[in-house]
Amino acid sequence: MFANDREFHQPTSRLWAMGVDTRAENAVTDTRGNVLLHAQTGGMISPQRYELPRNTQLYRFASGSAPIPRAITGGWWVAEPEFEKLTRFAQVHDLHVAMAARYLCCVPPEWSDMGLLMRVRVEKPLLAYRGLGNSVVVPKSDGLGHVRMEPNNDIAARRLHQLFIPGLQEYAAKTPEQVVPGALALERYWKLESADTQRGWFYL
Repeated sequence: MFANDREFHQPTSRLWAMGVDTRAENAVTDTRGNVLLHAQTGGMISPQRYELPRNTQLYRFASGSAPIPRAITGGWWVAEPEFEKLTRFAQVHDLHVAMAARYLCCVPPEWSDMGLLMRVRVEKPLLAYRGLGNSVVVPKSDGLGHVRMEPNNDIAARRLHQLFIPGLQEYAAKTPEQVVPGALALERYWKLESADTQRGWFYL
């Protein structure tokens, strides 16, 4: 039995994994208010069902201002082999590992300062979506143009599978008695300097 089985099988969970914004207020509608389409950017290509057994080690970058109990319930993660690929890429190119993740996972500063890195262990078996990253187009924070990021899926050393785990917030709400509620056990976390997480980033 998986802790997030119900949430994983909701129709919207795969859409979220694909970067689809399903919020009604952001949908494109006709003059009668009927939804024509939802915006899509980022996410992953062709998400596949992926099982995360107990004791699987995962890593996540989150906003530096996010409290740990909230950050640990976020949906986007990478497994240990992918994190090792990030560290190798960072070493080869003299980058901070957060900047390597920003580049290989297509995470513009407009989405996150990536000021928090967490390492966790799966405590309750989970279901995730696994797939390669998709391209990102978002408005710049200054409102002048757009940020465009393309994944490097055609280069083996830069091809990175990501994980999207739906239902972590819902499960955490069921376990408020825990020090860090939820299906994941926090092993360690690091606070990162924004100067490091954005060193090497520039707008064209």
